[in-house]
Amino acid sequence: MDIIDIIKARRSIRKYKKEVPSEELIKRCIEAGLYAPSARNSQPWSFILVKDKDKIKQLSKVQTFTKFLEGAPYVIVALADEKKSNHWLEDMGCAIMALLLEAHSLGLGACWGAIYHPENKDRENYVRKVLDVSEELRIIACIGIGYPDETPSPKKVKSLDEAIIKIV
Repeated sequence: MDIIDIIKARRSIRKYKKEVPSEELIKRCIEAGLYAPSARNSQPWSFILVKDKDKIKQLSKVQTFTKFLEGAPYVIVALADEKKSNHWLEDMGCAIMALLLEAHSLGLGACWGAIYHPENKDRENYVRKVLDVSEELRIIACIGIGYPDETPSPKKVKSLDEAIIKIV
């Protein structure tokens, strides 16, 4: 499948089948994130792979929009070392997108729930406590991942004419 087809077809999946993918498939998704671009190749990322059902249930309670995590067979927690890059948040966005695209290409479904908030660390502190994460790392997102048990409608996007506001 061509990369543009993967990009166009990927959807946020919040419902997962009972069948549990192999840990190796999940690790392939994380590996894809490792190849994302980062400022000065700083690679500020690290990940926690959560498969413990009790921990996943706790993570699903971090905020309203992470409730879907409870049904995921795995949760990948994306972390950033802000000392490694002056663009750590942008770097993490690239890594998470690469991870999500690889998941889709492997027949998996995934969706990320935001943990990082620029003005409030409550969600980060909650996850930090659940998973015993060092204060040195920022907690960016919790990503539910597994075999999809839903088929969302095709995404409606702006046309190129709407998106390109100027050609100079």
